[in-house]
Amino acid sequence: MFTVVNELFVDPKNRSTFEQNFGAGMHGTLSQVPGLIFGRLLRPVEPDRGYCSVLEFTDEQAYVDYLQSDAFRAAHTWPDHAPIDDSRLSSYRVVTTVDGPGA
Repeated sequence: MFTVVNELFVDPKNRSTFEQNFGAGMHGTLSQVPGLIFGRLLRPVEPDRGYCSVLEFTDEQAYVDYLQSDAFRAAHTWPDHAPIDDSRLSSYRVVTTVDGPGA
């Protein structure tokens, strides 16, 4: 599996708009992406942290294919759609996975 985490920093006054619009954008563009296992938007608990958009793919090639897809372009063509002040992108390869009893 290949996981991409984008930490998105949003001014507190814009959080409601961001959550609504970014979430809608995820639902509208990600549901049919080949190789995508899941996409999540995580709200920070600590005030100095950003939201995390987490995308997990079957492998790195599925992510590379997504970057070149219409879905990616559609998800990133909204200049005022979701007010983001800054972001930091990180990629990870899964080393180990443990499923809990609720999985």
